[in-house]
Amino acid sequence: MDFDKIDWNAMWKKEIGRSHFDDTIASKEIWDKRADGFSKRINRVMEGEPLDKDDYISKMLNRIEVKPDWTVLDIGCGPGTLTIPLAKKAKSVTALDISSEMLKNLKLNAEKIGLNNVSYINSSWQDAFTNGSVAKHDVVVASRSLMGGEMKTALSHIIAVAGRAAYLTFPVVHLPFDFEVFKAIGRNKKKHPPYIYLMNMLYQMGVTANVELLYSKVVVQFKDFEDAVKHVAWRTDPFTPKELEKFEAFFNERFADQKTSPVLTHEGKSVWALIWWRVDN
Repeated sequence: MDFDKIDWNAMWKKEIGRSHFDDTIASKEIWDKRADGFSKRINRVMEGEPLDKDDYISKMLNRIEVKPDWTVLDIGCGPGTLTIPLAKKAKSVTALDISSEMLKNLKLNAEKIGLNNVSYINSSWQDAFTNGSVAKHDVVVASRSLMGGEMKTALSHIIAVAGRAAYLTFPVVHLPFDFEVFKAIGRNKKKHPPYIYLMNMLYQMGVTANVELLYSKVVVQFKDFEDAVKHVAWRTDPFTPKELEKFEAFFNERFADQKTSPVLTHEGKSVWALIWWRVDN
C-alpha cells in the first residue's frame, strides 16, 4: 500500500471513539466548572512552591525553547500553567481557551505578578483558526489540549502559524489512578489513540517531527469513595451500577492501609507523548 494514501486521520478518529473521552470533554461548560480547581496548582507555584523535577510542567518548560524576542501561542492554555512561565521568557504570549472561566483565572494570575504581555482569545481552536483570530507566532504550544476533533485540520493550522517551532502533547497514560479504575471495572480495552498516527499525519504533510515520552509523577487525593468517583466520572462515560460496585471494591482494597487517614493519597506515573518540530528557515 502507498504510504501517502493511508488515511491516518480516519484511524485517529476511530480510535478516539474507543477511548475514555466522550464528546462532553471538549465542552465549554465542563471546563468552566473546573477552572477554579485547575488554578489551585499554579497559585501554589506562584506563591513559592517549587516544581518537582518529575512534574509534567517542569519537563515541558525544560523542552520548550523560547527567546526574549519571540512570540508564543498557547492553545488550550487553561489558568496559565504554561502561559505564565513562558510569558516571563518571551516577548508575548497569546492565550487561547474555550473556557472564559479559565481565562478569567489566567488574567488574575498574570495580574498578581504584573505580567502585561499576555493577550487572550476566548474561543475553541476550531473557531479561532477558521475566523482568522490567530496570527503567526514563533512558537506554538498545545499542551494536553488536542484530545479530539478533526486532528488533521488542527495540525494543518498549527503548521501554518508556527514560525519557528511547535510543541504538542498527547496522552499515553493520562491519569494513572483512572487507568487502574478502568482496569478494575472492565474498561481496560479502551485506550488513548496511538500517537504514531499523528507522527504519520505530520510526515504526510511534510513535517518530520520528533517524539519523546514524558513520564511524570501524579499525586491525587480523595476524602472518600464518592470523592474518587467524582474525580474520574467527569472525563468518561457514566458508570453503570455494576461498574460502581467494582469501583468501590477496588477503592476499598486500594486504600485499605489508609483507613484512618483523613485524606487518601494515590501516587502514580502519567505518560505523555511530546511531539515537536522546528521550522527550517
